[in-house]
Amino acid sequence: MLNMDEKTLVNKLNEARSVNDVIEIGKEAGKEFTVEEADKLFGRINQTKNDAAELSGDTVEKIVKKVFGI
Repeated sequence: MLNMDEKTLVNKLNEARSVNDVIEIGKEAGKEFTVEEADKLFGRINQTKNDAAELSGDTVEKIVKKVFGI
């Protein structure tokens, strides 16, 4: 069960600056991540911020829906 709305979660993850931020945001949202899982998620989020990702349609919203089961 998600403890925050999708928009808030997307915004917080977009602003994450470290793997630890992702872990803390996950906890706030009700999902526990290992360091490895958070690192992978952080990398995927950062990849959405380049032009190629935008052209292919990769977005933080899509990642959140997949990872958090929304």
